[in-house]
Amino acid sequence: MTLLDDVLAQPTGARFFRADLHIHSFGASHDVRDVAMTGADIVATAAREGLAIIAITDHNEIDNVESALQASQGSSIYVVPGIELSTLQGHLLCYLPALEALRRLHGQLSIVDRGLPTSRCQESILDCLNLLLPLGGFGVLAHVDIPSGFEIEVPGASPHKTDVLCHPALLGIELKHATSPISYADGDSDPERARMGRERISRLKLGSKQHLARVLNSDAHALEALGRNAANARRVTRYKMDSPSFDGLRVALEDADARVRIEDHIPQAVPRILGMHIDGGFLSGQVVQFSPNLNCIIGGRGTGKSTAFEAVRCLVGNGSESNVV
Repeated sequence: MTLLDDVLAQPTGARFFRADLHIHSFGASHDVRDVAMTGADIVATAAREGLAIIAITDHNEIDNVESALQASQGSSIYVVPGIELSTLQGHLLCYLPALEALRRLHGQLSIVDRGLPTSRCQESILDCLNLLLPLGGFGVLAHVDIPSGFEIEVPGASPHKTDVLCHPALLGIELKHATSPISYADGDSDPERARMGRERISRLKLGSKQHLARVLNSDAHALEALGRNAANARRVTRYKMDSPSFDGLRVALEDADARVRIEDHIPQAVPRILGMHIDGGFLSGQVVQFSPNLNCIIGGRGTGKSTAFEAVRCLVGNGSESNVV
């Protein structure tokens, strides 16, 4: 085994996984014309596109979710059971931990004109979030920056709107465009949206940076659109977790500042150190593979933290100001 092999064999902890959590399928969403948008073909295409997590979220229907779950067995793709609900306040993406929970949610909804272009959910977004909570699910407001999105359908800052944004089952907002100014956070261009974001943190007793996650999906209606944004660029969203799972996705959304990245905001390439293998000295025999993301060196006094850090300086050729060296 070479030194590099030894380095790459070491664990690196959690990492970012590509996800597309807004996909429509043929026969369930009335506006899908691509007959190839079956559960099996969606899973196969997602794998070719380098996705790790997907969700079929048809308009008010769940018929093709089971076939996608079956097709994902033994594959590299994790499928999240989901649905997109068309409500009077805009569209809501709902995600559940299991197919049975999704079926229970669907069975509690009043859907009018099932299977037709005019199909719609009679419950409000707040009602839907209330149904999600006991089922262990969570919601994401769909494409908030376009018509049929929450911000367009419900402008202003009414108490009802604030109640929706402060609901514990709501974990994110989906954008159609990565440049959208909507964030419901302190950096939002609209002071009222920023105020409602602060109200959410206060009501739910969250950390100062635990704002609603901003995500971007394909909203794909054809196979060639999977894993691509509205500009047809291969750029959606990445979520940091140990391995793809429903709980991992939830934790990532709850800690979006550290664990969610819209790919439009990520450089195409970043130089990095793969790891180090120390031969000689206090840490002789120590082998480390660095995560491509955040790395922390943790240990008690005298355990070699500074020595390890200065060894990294040696690797990159940076001068040291430490008198240890």
